[in-house]
Amino acid sequence: MTPRRRAALGLTLTTALLASATAAATPSTAAAYTPLPAHVYAPYYETYLAPGTPTLTATAQASGARYFTLAFLQSTGKNSCALDWNGNSAQPLGYYAADIASLRAAGGDVIPSFGGFSADQGGTEIADSCTSVSQIAADYESVITTLGVTRLDMDVEAKSLNNTAGVSRRNQAIAMTEAWAAANGIPLQIQYTIPVEQYGLDPNGEAVLQSAVTNHAAVTSVDIISIWAIQRDNGGCPGTRDSNTCSGITQGTWDFSHLLEPFTG
Repeated sequence: MTPRRRAALGLTLTTALLASATAAATPSTAAAYTPLPAHVYAPYYETYLAPGTPTLTATAQASGARYFTLAFLQSTGKNSCALDWNGNSAQPLGYYAADIASLRAAGGDVIPSFGGFSADQGGTEIADSCTSVSQIAADYESVITTLGVTRLDMDVEAKSLNNTAGVSRRNQAIAMTEAWAAANGIPLQIQYTIPVEQYGLDPNGEAVLQSAVTNHAAVTSVDIISIWAIQRDNGGCPGTRDSNTCSGITQGTWDFSHLLEPFTG
């Protein structure tokens, strides 16, 4: 997993309304789906770390952050349409369900994230891997119904940024999923996380969002960062930026989280 540096704030964009629908499993009750706050600090939580990593709930209790972007859902292999966490069969879709329920009981929630550098580079981002738009939409809907979530994050980077077929399939599937959610009373939101430079988005990042407009996929927000990742918000190992467990700078534990937590509201 390659570390990424991103800005801390998001940019809200509005795109076209939905125009298509898809048949899929009906959620048990729309009343169970609670929208996220209007503004939310939701740093990435690395799901692929070794056993013994603090749970979502324990991390929330220690850090003060209550919302997390779970990284990353991807296909089980190239050309697959099946999902799990980080291509790990030991972490199926429902792996974090109990922890998410505990986090919600403490006043928090999660945003499942698709993609990430490894998946985008290796061809296991679901829209790159799966060539069936309806199946990709069914995957998105399964995540929503299995985990009871109201926002999905699409982390598009590396080779996925230039995979025009995958970009188009992803946005077509998003539009289908949004129509399904609207028909079932689910207040679904879609956010994109895409790389940004000091001068702004590169043309391929802009093309991802233009494709969303073309394919009638409504994008709630564009996350030009999120903190990568909550487990690295510490000063445990200065000088080793490539470590999966520290920020690589001199800091107090949870300094960045404490700075950004007031954004939620």
